[in-house]
Amino acid sequence: MPDPQRLLNTLRQATIAFRNAPGLHGRYLELPPEAEDVVVAGDLHGNLVNFKKLLDYADLARRPRRHFVVQELIHGATLYDEGGDQSHRLVDLVAALKCLHPTRVHYLLGNHELAQWTSQAITKNGADLNHIFMVGISTAYGDFADRIYQAYCDLFSALPVAIRLANRIFLSHSLPGIKRLGDWKLSQIQKEVFLKEDFLLGGAVHSLVWGRDLGADTVQRFLERVDADLLVTGHIPCDDGYQIPNPRQLIIDSKDEYGAAVLIPARAPLEHADLLAGLIRLGQLP
Repeated sequence: MPDPQRLLNTLRQATIAFRNAPGLHGRYLELPPEAEDVVVAGDLHGNLVNFKKLLDYADLARRPRRHFVVQELIHGATLYDEGGDQSHRLVDLVAALKCLHPTRVHYLLGNHELAQWTSQAITKNGADLNHIFMVGISTAYGDFADRIYQAYCDLFSALPVAIRLANRIFLSHSLPGIKRLGDWKLSQIQKEVFLKEDFLLGGAVHSLVWGRDLGADTVQRFLERVDADLLVTGHIPCDDGYQIPNPRQLIIDSKDEYGAAVLIPARAPLEHADLLAGLIRLGQLP
């Protein structure tokens, strides 16, 4: 484990970098036109092996115009002997990577991070995932656990909820359902001051990370609202690592041995087939 005090410093520096990201408007991030391409991971849920594969593939040190987007890092399947969740270790690595490449590493807010940070219950198979995550931090960091947990929450509170590429590709963890979309506007995530209600059921941010409506009409209307052509999301588990639910969307899932990611050119206009051509099968990476 990293030295707790050093980790606190890293988490704080990463949080500042997320909050001060160039192109950030509220919680909406526009990548610069000079960005060449973007490696986008789906839900990772603490999978350190898949993260390492993607990091090697992204090769950020030798690709100075490449950006790297991750999402849903926490609430994984790997537990300490005491029962706590080890997925905080992946947050530590991404925070360090953000400090190393502050303008090119991006962490999209997912519903699990939102639930953890705002203390909204989230369960799987009857288990309280928020509690298990906190037990893991206590196991790893002992007397520093409370301070480190607060630093994680501060970091989650600074994350963008959507990213737009210059070539009109939109990245978000999910999208609002058709009923919520009626009064959902892009300006609701571009504002500088957010209310508690934005993060609760029915709120603008909550809707953007919790929705499960994959209908073609819903996606079309959402893309019109955000002035984009194609949508890349996570959130939905995919047996093959990805799913193509409609002609304007790609869902990616990076959590296991069948996981996938996508490399997206960030300048020229893309058709849906061009987007699919960038799929990365994690099992085929070294």
